[in-house]
Amino acid sequence: MPQSETALKKNVAVIGAGWAGLAAAHTLQQQGMQAHLFEQSHTLGGRARKVHSRKLDKVIDNGQHLLIGAYSETLQIMQELGLEEKQCFLRMPLAIATPQQDFRLRVKPGLPSPLHFLYAIGCAKGLTLPDKHKLVQALLKLKLRKWRVTSGQTVAQWLKQEKQSVWLVRFFWEPLCIATLNTATPEACMQLFANVLQHSTDAGKQASDFLIPRSNLSALWPEKLNPQIPVYYGKSIQQVQRTATAYQIDGQDFDAVILATPPAQCARIIGNFPDSKNYSDLLEALGQFRFNPIITITLELENNWDLPLPVYLLKTEDPARDPGQWLFMRSSFVMDSSRPEVTVVISQASHWLEKTKEELIGLLLGQLQRQAPAHAPLPPIKGWDLITEKKATFSAEPGLQRLPNRSCLPALYLAGDWTDTGFPGVLEGAVRSGRQAARLLVQDLI
Repeated sequence: MPQSETALKKNVAVIGAGWAGLAAAHTLQQQGMQAHLFEQSHTLGGRARKVHSRKLDKVIDNGQHLLIGAYSETLQIMQELGLEEKQCFLRMPLAIATPQQDFRLRVKPGLPSPLHFLYAIGCAKGLTLPDKHKLVQALLKLKLRKWRVTSGQTVAQWLKQEKQSVWLVRFFWEPLCIATLNTATPEACMQLFANVLQHSTDAGKQASDFLIPRSNLSALWPEKLNPQIPVYYGKSIQQVQRTATAYQIDGQDFDAVILATPPAQCARIIGNFPDSKNYSDLLEALGQFRFNPIITITLELENNWDLPLPVYLLKTEDPARDPGQWLFMRSSFVMDSSRPEVTVVISQASHWLEKTKEELIGLLLGQLQRQAPAHAPLPPIKGWDLITEKKATFSAEPGLQRLPNRSCLPALYLAGDWTDTGFPGVLEGAVRSGRQAARLLVQDLI
């Protein structure tokens, strides 16, 4: 749509080229402003990016990500960039199963939400009738309460309130909570978890679909960004200077700034600003976040592992020796995969950081061998790599004061999955935050 001359003259610095910063830059450019991206690394995507594995001598992701059909803003950006969903993702109806299929839950395509999910629970394999009843009852109660829960409640407290069985908690709710919030149930915010359940079970019949990236995460859409957006690689911005009109970075003037970096880095960048009541409150709020790690292990196999689904739930039968939670059969969905490989995700991985890489690999291989079906044993391993993202996501605890996109400082905005998106620390939250920061900026400056 036509933009005013005022908008066309605005230069905006976006610091951080993760998914939040990239979404902000794209949205600004669409609105007729000139975005400038500053990125301290040499790869686009932030914590969802490609890396070169020396051990495997190939490009892999720094972490395996799974998107869902409810991620509307991410899909919208990709559509605006002219990308075909079928080329970018393997879309499949929600299916959660163990490798031996002793637990299996699949939604039936075509049914409206939430009936499709309730039907899946009713037909689930591995759940007793009492567990099915308790699970359905808990979800229906959440829906009747419009997905709102008691303020300050943890997931563990809600599970106890809803009388969920030990089996359900251990093999269904805990893996689901850790996978989505990267926070253990005793500390995890139930309201955020309820938001996840709403978006995945009650937001349209395709909202719960799994969207599994067919390429590395940088190539998925970050590298398709408009080439008219300049990207300054290798630029670790330590400070932003306030000027009489707006801001200055490395001697270059900008009308506005979007900080799309982690909270501690945001605080450091604006740490030289004149003190004030609101400014002090902002710095304090930025300093309250804690983070949890995620470990991703890539295994290169001698030959293809003959399992039919692209993703599996791994059981934690023994918490001391079963580190893996989700198994991804990358050879079944990555288009450029020339070698058989799988990835295993370990969320909320603090406990496992004490292990050496070799010890953790040994435990994981034992878990996979024990849980592999008799007719499809784990193939021999040719090679492996292990990537630890120590600050993968914020710890999603009750009472956490997540910040709005519009800061208390003029023409300075915040973006990131840690801002007040209503989502946990997921890719869609990052994208929504970047888009909203850009929209507010345009609204304020025009």
